[in-house]
Amino acid sequence: MQTEVLENQMRGLNIVLGALQAAKSEICKSCINLEGAKTKVGKMVKKLGMDLDAAAICCEKTKAGFQARINSLSKATEEIEVAEECKCEKTAGNCKLGDGCFVTAAVDVMKLIQ
Repeated sequence: MQTEVLENQMRGLNIVLGALQAAKSEICKSCINLEGAKTKVGKMVKKLGMDLDAAAICCEKTKAGFQARINSLSKATEEIEVAEECKCEKTAGNCKLGDGCFVTAAVDVMKLIQ
């Protein structure tokens, strides 16, 4: 995997994590979609770490820098707080974000990252 692809994926995950942090601090803390998004992003970060391990990066300093950034992304993912009991806020009539789900749309951003 090229370093450019890894770099772009880390940038994308930063955007997604920022969106999820904003969502949890506003109205989505007990949203089941936030809980699922946290799990999905956590898996993306783990896969990124595995991709880094498998990548042929010539410079150990570059690889160490990527690993530090991945560790930071992992920590940020773990810090997303969700309520102990989550439910679908849209079904309960509490979602004020409209027809779509902001949280799931934020995770879908990663589909655009190459």
